[in-house]
Amino acid sequence: MPNFLGILSEKSLFLSMKKTFLQFLFILIFLACCTAYVSAGASQYGRWSVVGYTGVNRFDGDIDPQYNTKAILKSPNLDFSVDYNLSPTFAFGVNIGGLIFNQEDINESFSSGAVYTSTHITIDMLSLLNGAKSKKWSVLGGVGLGLSGLIQPEYISGRTGGALDPNNNAIIFPPAFYILPLSGSIEYNVSKRYCLGLTFRMVYTNTDNIESSHRHEYRDTWQNLSLTLRYKLLSTDNKHFRDEIFERQEEPSLKLISKLQEDINRLSARIDSVDNKTDNLDERLVKLEGILSNDGPDTDKDGVPDVRDLEPNTPPGTPVDFWGRSLPAKVVKADDLLSVYFDFDSIELDKIAQITLVKVAERMRNNPSLMLEIRGYTDNLGTNTYNQRLSQRRAEQVKLQLAKVYGIAQNRMVANGKGKISNPPVKTLMNRRCDFFFSE
Repeated sequence: MPNFLGILSEKSLFLSMKKTFLQFLFILIFLACCTAYVSAGASQYGRWSVVGYTGVNRFDGDIDPQYNTKAILKSPNLDFSVDYNLSPTFAFGVNIGGLIFNQEDINESFSSGAVYTSTHITIDMLSLLNGAKSKKWSVLGGVGLGLSGLIQPEYISGRTGGALDPNNNAIIFPPAFYILPLSGSIEYNVSKRYCLGLTFRMVYTNTDNIESSHRHEYRDTWQNLSLTLRYKLLSTDNKHFRDEIFERQEEPSLKLISKLQEDINRLSARIDSVDNKTDNLDERLVKLEGILSNDGPDTDKDGVPDVRDLEPNTPPGTPVDFWGRSLPAKVVKADDLLSVYFDFDSIELDKIAQITLVKVAERMRNNPSLMLEIRGYTDNLGTNTYNQRLSQRRAEQVKLQLAKVYGIAQNRMVANGKGKISNPPVKTLMNRRCDFFFSE
């Protein structure tokens, strides 16, 4: 009697769990269908689809069946899923179905029905790799998590041992267990609403007791190969988010990014254009400063304005440097050498100027103790500030040429810009020059 009550108790518990499990499946199906119906026309594109699966299974447990074609055909499955596309590439879904296990080997046999449900996420690998949806094909990879239970399991064994309850010697089956399905699918769009496919699933469980045999210390699994038919719930515009040709830039956020990029490119082109116009802006500003500014008076008329003149009372004709300081009395102008002359607002040395530089360099080489002062001048147009800078640049250009081209040591030369020559107060070549002064 105790053994009979134990068996009855186990059976009652299993029937109760089976009833609860089936109720749970019914609720999931009902909620999924209601959500799909409400959401089908709620957006610009349809996002929902229903997929039917039918195929065969290969059980991998502790029994050792011969996996021939006949044995596999004795273990069919039938299930379906409701999928929602979060994007053209990613989808979330709920899968519900059932299958029959019918396997046997020399010593034992196992048969049962099983029902299961799981949630899953699928990714269109073809879209992910190519960057855009294919018009006809989808290659899907998926992973899920769910529950499964057995219906009327039967295990017959000629072996001793197995998963037996030590109290009543009854065979133990798991009333429910977790499943982890991994899937891969290929689908072909037959029309806007339908596509056909082939799906392979590897289903892992958390039990080694599905067939009530526990010998090899690894979890039970099964493989499934199914034909699939997908029905897509289209929007009112007959579009579906899943398999229309959505280029990535056509998505709203990416279209905005693309538009912003075009605006940036146009702005960059305009900036380049402005840069081309402002490349010589510094030079133009210096010229403008020279025209508009006023350094004030030059009291001693030595060519150095009072604001920079460190010796503001030098006698007329006294040679001075950039700061208005008197130079040694031995410094004399080389009257036998011509000055070098410049075009208006220029520091470039022409061929005639090079002839003069050859003579200056020859004199410096012939007398190594000689020192040279190069004085630069401008004509009377423009402000004192601008002309002072221009005259200094002319003197430094001559010094650079003598050092670089003719090999005269720079420490033997000094460049002094004297600014503009006020007499005659006109634009004349004779005032745009550099003179040479030698000293020992």
